[in-house]
Amino acid sequence: MNTPVSPDEAREALSLIETTTRQMRRALAYGGMPYFLIIWGVVWTLGFGASYFLGPNSPQAGMVWMVLDILGAVASFGVGAYLGQRVRSSQGLRIGLYWLAWMFYAALILYFAHPQGGDQISLLISLFAMMGYVSSGLLYRSRFLVSLGLAVTVFIVVGYLLLPSFFNLWMALLGGGSLIAAGVYILRTWRQS
Repeated sequence: MNTPVSPDEAREALSLIETTTRQMRRALAYGGMPYFLIIWGVVWTLGFGASYFLGPNSPQAGMVWMVLDILGAVASFGVGAYLGQRVRSSQGLRIGLYWLAWMFYAALILYFAHPQGGDQISLLISLFAMMGYVSSGLLYRSRFLVSLGLAVTVFIVVGYLLLPSFFNLWMALLGGGSLIAAGVYILRTWRQS
């Protein structure tokens, strides 16, 4: 049998939810998430920009992407290691292993899928990344990550299907720009909440 909830109990429950949400946002803001979003937003902006101006199938664009991916991975590792010294979290290693497994399986799928050209490779890698954001958001109950992943997924698909000639420029501005903007937004607003 359900017992009725008094107005005071309801207010107390809502206050607890609000406090928990604020604490979660603050923990994410002081954790690595905003920095990782900015790092990979810059990688996407520069990489997709290079693909647009050099051509998606050019060896030079591939080299630019390779260098940017290495720099992004090193920067992410550095941020993770630095933050790991300040805050010990049992989830830090698990999150790192999650993304390592994600990259391994994405690489395997790309290898066996045989994408046709640079734009299709970019499309698939970008979709894998957003799948990671959405699944991480679902796993950690972060509506923000789920929303970001879904919004950028829409940008990816719309750009690829409707603006194929401008796909890489579209991704540089909207894909990379969205990640950078999300990171800056978290740094500026969630730390004060």
